[in-house]
Amino acid sequence: MQYLYKIRTYHLEPESTHTFRSGSRYQILFVIRGSCQLYAAGKKWICHSSDIILLKPEQSQTLAPSSPKQSCSLLCVSIPIESLAALSDATCDLVQHFEFAPYGVSVICAEIKSVMLIRNMITKLDTLNEEALKIGTELYEKSLFTTFLVLFLRTCVQSDQVHQFHQKKVLIIDDVFQYISHHLTEDLSLKTLEREFFVSGEHISREFKKSTGITLHSYITRSRIDLSKKYLLQGIPVRDVCQLCGFSSYNHFFKVFKKECGITPMMYYKKKRI
Repeated sequence: MQYLYKIRTYHLEPESTHTFRSGSRYQILFVIRGSCQLYAAGKKWICHSSDIILLKPEQSQTLAPSSPKQSCSLLCVSIPIESLAALSDATCDLVQHFEFAPYGVSVICAEIKSVMLIRNMITKLDTLNEEALKIGTELYEKSLFTTFLVLFLRTCVQSDQVHQFHQKKVLIIDDVFQYISHHLTEDLSLKTLEREFFVSGEHISREFKKSTGITLHSYITRSRIDLSKKYLLQGIPVRDVCQLCGFSSYNHFFKVFKKECGITPMMYYKKKRI
């Protein structure tokens, strides 16, 4: 049943390149020795033995050894779309799933255990014809290859979830900045942010400090003080400024302003109006 797939090993010498063209098939590439580099999704990737590269039909990718003094070897599995259709069933449409793989990632960065298991399956399939024992070979080959495809897809999903988790942490901070800017005069407690972002307040606070170097509370306070300065210079009464900037009380505003600026709100107004 060799028509289901084709397996080939490529050796890239130092300072050489090879362009893989998928044609009408899917190509799954594994780094089996050394490391290689490629450019995808606007960034440079260095791929090691724990990485998998997927080319969809009609795509191409140029790979080169990551070191000018070392070679690398890659294992390429070519899979026709017809094979995916033939191995699909009512519970799993492999054609549809492969259309979306590898989801949000250009290079599939997976756990080494999963990659090694997948690679061992391919190695077994590649040497199956050399085995002396022939009982059930066709059924075994079909079952093993189907398992390989499903495990590969599951690895894609796991890798994408990790990728999205890391992306989400960055996006959350950007969104928090924007939310604070638009709701500076409103309640910005951790409970409010929890309801808005569906993430624990402790997580938001921790990631905010990690990304900015200051606490979330300090940032909100400083932003409100900056806004209060603008209102004070417009001649708005101090007690009104307190409410406009989201402070809980006049006394709280007075203490925070003096702590941040070294002078009272009224002193600031008089100093800046001179």
